[in-house]
Formats: sequence, C-alpha cells, structure tokens
Amino acid sequence: MKHLVSFKNIQKTYDGIRPVVKDLNLDIKEGEFVTLLGPSGSGKTTSLMMLAGFETPTHGEIFLKDKPLHNLPPHKRDIGMVFQNYALFPHMTIEQNLAFPLSVRKMNSVDRKAKVRKALDMVKLSEFATRYPAQLSGGQQQRVALARALVFEPKLVLMDEPLGALDKQLREHMQLEIKHLHQQLGLTVVYVTHDQSEALTMSDRVAVFNDGIIQQIDSPPAIYEAPTTRFVAQFIGENNTLLGTFVYKDAGLTVARLADGSLIRAISAVEAVPGDQVALCIRPERVIVGPAGSSPLTARIQEYIYLGDHVRMITEIAGQPDFMIKLPASQMNASWTVGSTISVSWAPEHIRALDMTTH
Repeated sequence: MKHLVSFKNIQKTYDGIRPVVKDLNLDIKEGEFVTLLGPSGSGKTTSLMMLAGFETPTHGEIFLKDKPLHNLPPHKRDIGMVFQNYALFPHMTIEQNLAFPLSVRKMNSVDRKAKVRKALDMVKLSEFATRYPAQLSGGQQQRVALARALVFEPKLVLMDEPLGALDKQLREHMQLEIKHLHQQLGLTVVYVTHDQSEALTMSDRVAVFNDGIIQQIDSPPAIYEAPTTRFVAQFIGENNTLLGTFVYKDAGLTVARLADGSLIRAISAVEAVPGDQVALCIRPERVIVGPAGSSPLTARIQEYIYLGDHVRMITEIAGQPDFMIKLPASQMNASWTVGSTISVSWAPEHIRALDMTTH
C-alpha cells in the first residue's frame, strides 16, 4: 500500500530555540486512520497544522502523494479539515456552507447541488438544508462540519479535537459515525486528540506524542497492552507501576526485586544491568486476587470504590501505596475491608519492565 503522507525529518520552533516538534518522521498509508495523541504542548496539533499548511516547518519536508507541500497554500492541498469549534459560516444556510468549498473550486451549480445533497444524506441532515448553524444542536453542527470537509471528496481529512465540545454520549456516537464514514468512503484520516479512549476506539494506528517526539506508534491493542516506554504506559488508560531493582534475565524475562525482597518476572522492554532501577507496569484489570496466602505477593487494602459494574481497590504492595486492582463487582468478597490483606498475582506476560524515565 502506498504512503499518502510522509513527514521527513520535520522540526518546528517558534522562537528559534525550543523545538515544539523534534525530528518527526511519519508515513501514513492511503485509507489509514492515524491518531496523533498526547498531552497539551506535545506537538500533535502543530504537526497537523503543518500538514494542513497553516504552519511551516522550520526544517524538513512534508509530502502528499510523493509531492512536496512547502509551496502549496492550504486551499490548494485538497485536504478536508474539521475543527473543534466547527468553523461554520453563521450567515450561510447549511447547504450554502457545504457549497462554499465547491464554489472555491469553481464547480458548476448542477454538480454543486448534487454533491451537497449527497453529503447531507451521508450525515443524515437533508431536512436541515435551509437552516442556519445557530438553529442546530452542537452534534448537528459537528455533522455539518464533517459533511463540509467531505463534500469535495478529498482523499485526506484532518480532524483537530473535533468532538471536544460534545457531551460524553454524543461524543461516543460521533466516534462511531466518523469511523463508519472512514470505512465506507476509504478516507485517509489524521486525527488529533488528547482523549485516549477516543484514540483507541477509532484508530488503525495511534502515535503517542510527548515533548515534540513520537514515543510510540502502533495499533491500539499494542499501544495499550505492550507500551514501550513508561510515559506511554502511564498516559494510555490506567496503569500501576511498581519500582524494582533488576537482578537478572531468565528465558527472556526480566527478574526484578521489590523492596520487600519479592522477585517479579516481567516482559523485558528495557536494557538494564544488575542493580539498575526498573519500572514494572501492569494494568489494574490484569491483577488476579486470590485467598490470603495463595500467592507470594500480599496487598493491604487502603480503599475501595464501588462503580456499579466494577470495583476498584486501592492497595499497598511491598511498601508501595496506590496500587489499583480493578475487579467485576460480582467477584467482590465481603471479607475484603480497609486494612485487610489479600494475595495478588498476574501472568508474567501482563507485566512489563520499562525504563525509569517518564518522558
């Protein structure tokens, strides 16, 4: 499959001193849904804006279909854009908003009407064609913004936090709508968000940004289950970190010692020598709770939180507090109370030994 977009050695600085994006190399295939995910200031939105043409790289080159973009203004890049604030023209009706990008491209009125009708049908808003943006709900306005980005049938659509202003239920509904449109139309989508669940739900690949660098780019299951850095492990979903000392490697697994002397076996994702500190990361739902004494690891319950379908227990393990265990509510035991101890374990493939750095 050909690459539609390529970032080659991209750097961006606004003050000539501090780079916002550092040596970005990223290839995006035709038909892919790639999400740029990261905290505020990590460089994800700047990267998107350089692709759109609203920002210029300080160094490096961006290619669209193997053609460099540096001399092309935004309106000639043939890229659809969807923003968080919708950016609809308030004085135009919905059909006029959708017709605008077609007028800019000098399309005749017959073809224009046909494409507007098709785009409105696609987002199920045909009956609202003559209304103005202010007469629509937030979700409807966002669908209009999506239709306007797709009306001229671009092969590439960029979305910058498009669902950030919507409530949780509507946001989840729109995530599925966008995903279905991506699949039906064969679009290539580059999507920016700081919402991890959104990234995991919608993407073919997720690029996790921090401090201007892609920390890891992979499929959602790999990003969640097999983080390669401590930052990714902590940023994506919920994560427990136990601090241990590297002892040796055994059959490819890291063996590390906790403060109480317990030995932990974990998948090795770090280069270490005996005596090095390592971060042992495990998801709360991967922890197995058994009867007291059934496992070499003992956890003391500090707090537990009932959340309907599941329970979160905050525990202390080997003198390290705030270790979270997530269990279905049906597995709760009435004898587990604050201050009591339980035995915990996990499969070695569910815990990862990572570098101590958090950025």
